[in-house]
Amino acid sequence: MIIDVHAHYTQASPKLEAFRGRQISNRNRPSKGKLNISDEEIARSLEGNIRQMRERRIDRLMFSPRASGMGHDFGNELVSRYWTEVNNDLIGRVCKLFPEQFSPVCQLPQTPGVSPSNCLEELDRCVNELGFVGCNINPDVSGSVEPFTPSLGDEWWYPLWDKLVALDIPGTIHASSTLNPALHVNGSHYVNMDTAAIVELCFSRVFDDFPTLKLIIPHGGGAIPYQWNRHRALHARSGLRPFEEAVRNLYFDMAIYDQDCMELLVRKVGSDRVLFATEMFGTAQAIDPRTGKCFDDTVEMVEGISSLSAEDRANIFENNARRLYSRARF
Repeated sequence: MIIDVHAHYTQASPKLEAFRGRQISNRNRPSKGKLNISDEEIARSLEGNIRQMRERRIDRLMFSPRASGMGHDFGNELVSRYWTEVNNDLIGRVCKLFPEQFSPVCQLPQTPGVSPSNCLEELDRCVNELGFVGCNINPDVSGSVEPFTPSLGDEWWYPLWDKLVALDIPGTIHASSTLNPALHVNGSHYVNMDTAAIVELCFSRVFDDFPTLKLIIPHGGGAIPYQWNRHRALHARSGLRPFEEAVRNLYFDMAIYDQDCMELLVRKVGSDRVLFATEMFGTAQAIDPRTGKCFDDTVEMVEGISSLSAEDRANIFENNARRLYSRARF
């Protein structure tokens, strides 16, 4: 089995964006409203995903709302909660229509300056009522403006870490939009936040206090594999636990689209810490002019890494996902 742990609903009906537009125009009087998308429209929107899964031999997607559309930087706590509920309900419908192909992963109703405690009710609803198996966590809720979001190593986040442990679900640290005009959302902001998340968590006591916490860093860990010895040196200078030990508290997905980089990531963190991912119909859906294939068509890249054993490949494609997503039914 090949399990892809990183996929967003980027091809949802335009009615979802229209709903968001109405919500924005009525932000002075927030109401949840109703999203009128039929099962038939959902099925049509997913034809591309299902076709690509079949063509690329991918058996299951961990499926979540569009990351750049989580919109945590906009509106107040009530606006965020309503928008989050609508998106999570839609993901829940997708996974009920196609239970063999999709497992649901939720976004959280995060709001700048508001404790992550405000996310726990929605997380409970998604997991215990709708059958969700994981969540996405925005490490930069305000989009890089004030009020700034505390470090992921700060105790501000502890209510959320405690809940993830209690529910036994993994959280993927995934940024959303940024209000900083100097940063490209996909090209720099996301990768910056991936790198920062690892640094902040490895410099913290989080895994001393929550040793069974399951956190996934997407996009191959940002710059970390390349800057490996920089962080080893910082840990050595600070008298901290060696970086190469601390980083193994985390998991990493393989949405990096380059075989050499994939091999480097596995060498640095181990095959038991890496999960297959393509972020299908996301940043890398373009055609690579060198190969004539989509950049995100990467199953053969993993299979082509000669240094991997059969056990390594099984870990990356399946075993690690089964272990982390303990609530999923494969």
